[in-house]
Amino acid sequence: MPDDKDFLSQFSNDGKPASFQEEERIPVQKERKPVNVKLIAILAAVLVVLGVLAYFLFFAPKIVMPDFVGKTKSDVAAWAKQQGVETSGIVFEEQYDFDNDNGIITSQSVKEGKKVKNNVKINFVMSLGPDPEESISVPNLNSMEKDDIQEWVTKNKLAKTKVVTAYNESVPENRVIDYTFSGCEEDTFTRGCTLKINVSKGPAPAGKVTVEDFVKKPYENAEAWAKSHKINLEKVEQYNDKVDMGYVISQSVDSGKIISEGDTITVIVSKGEAVFMPNMVGWTKKQVDAWMRKNPTAFIDTEKGLYSTEAKDVVLSQSLAAGSLIDPANLIELTLSLGNIVEIPDNFIGSEYHDRGGLHDWKDKQNELGADITVNRIYDFSDDVEVDKIIRYDNKVYVGGTMNCWISKGRNILLEDPKDPTKDPCREDGVTLLTWDDFYHCKLTEEEARRLVDWAKITYEVRYDYAEGKANGEMISVRRWDDKPIKAGTYLPESITVYITICDDSYKQ
Repeated sequence: MPDDKDFLSQFSNDGKPASFQEEERIPVQKERKPVNVKLIAILAAVLVVLGVLAYFLFFAPKIVMPDFVGKTKSDVAAWAKQQGVETSGIVFEEQYDFDNDNGIITSQSVKEGKKVKNNVKINFVMSLGPDPEESISVPNLNSMEKDDIQEWVTKNKLAKTKVVTAYNESVPENRVIDYTFSGCEEDTFTRGCTLKINVSKGPAPAGKVTVEDFVKKPYENAEAWAKSHKINLEKVEQYNDKVDMGYVISQSVDSGKIISEGDTITVIVSKGEAVFMPNMVGWTKKQVDAWMRKNPTAFIDTEKGLYSTEAKDVVLSQSLAAGSLIDPANLIELTLSLGNIVEIPDNFIGSEYHDRGGLHDWKDKQNELGADITVNRIYDFSDDVEVDKIIRYDNKVYVGGTMNCWISKGRNILLEDPKDPTKDPCREDGVTLLTWDDFYHCKLTEEEARRLVDWAKITYEVRYDYAEGKANGEMISVRRWDDKPIKAGTYLPESITVYITICDDSYKQ
């Protein structure tokens, strides 16, 4: 009979395999390592130092803020371009300002000298000139004379108030005939209103003149007519798109009317089509020339130049702000880049460095144009160039760089004893040659010493003194100013003076 035990009982005494018995769990506690506080402190300090270095290398402001008060918008634009400042952060606020002309900067939000980043936010306040809406008290004009009226106009900067004169039989000279307001009344008068004041010139001289038609004719015609008929002609220029420049647009007295000699006629003369100044900063000279051909009424000078990091002939600044109306009578100056390389002419070789008009003065003039170059003077011997004169120099240098200039110390003379009695110095016997050993040991007379140094072409100076044991006219001593020996086989630079002392009995005490 098969055993009645179940399947599991075949593998254990209690009828279950060992894996099914109850397990005992024993927790294992891992040993914790101690925290290294010193190492953490060192790492933290290193991170702080690296952070500070990174700030100053990559994030600290480096651009120095200039003082733009009293300057124009174009000056700010040129600075921003040169320094790489983002123009999106530059804001101009316009305000009326009695003391400053239109377009002049009166204040800035960032102080002069402060270092800023290229994305700095700057607010500028720019003058619009005197407020045209400011109310102006009108004095009793009828009680004033011409000079007083003109003083009132100037004091209040009334650009639209005109004082004109005309002959009048009943109103005394320099007193007001009448005045008219345009765009306002006397009690609402502002600086922007037009006021015309007619002042008497006294009784008109004898003579009547019939006015001619000058409209759309050259101004010279009206000028010649007025001169020949003793009429005062007042010329007022205006821009006009339909009448050519220099031609009359209108006249204050219609043609056919009769006036007296000495009367005044005002003619409005065309200045041609109004042209506004573009922002030429960054333009090339070719672009400027092309624009000038299309706008011949603009008088632009491109002769001024400054050295810069910009390419040559690129506009750095302009004297008239962009957007301004161009007056053909006014000169507009552009400053163009001379590039970043200074070419040095070769006509200074052989001249002294400090000669008037020489290399030194030339360098100073280039630095006035922004070259910012310095000269490194190198002294060297030369058989061909005199002492203290220029041997050679670098023919070009970058802006802000250093130019090497070699200056002659003269010849470096090798002291050799004479060899030929027929040609070289010798004693009076005509046979014994003079030697540098005799010279060094002071065995020569003054005449022999002079003959030897003249033959060698060295620089010397003779002095006189008395020495016991020396005959009159004999050498007492000889030395170089640097106290080096003067012997055959040694070199003596031409620039070094040799001092020879000769015995002279007259110096005996």
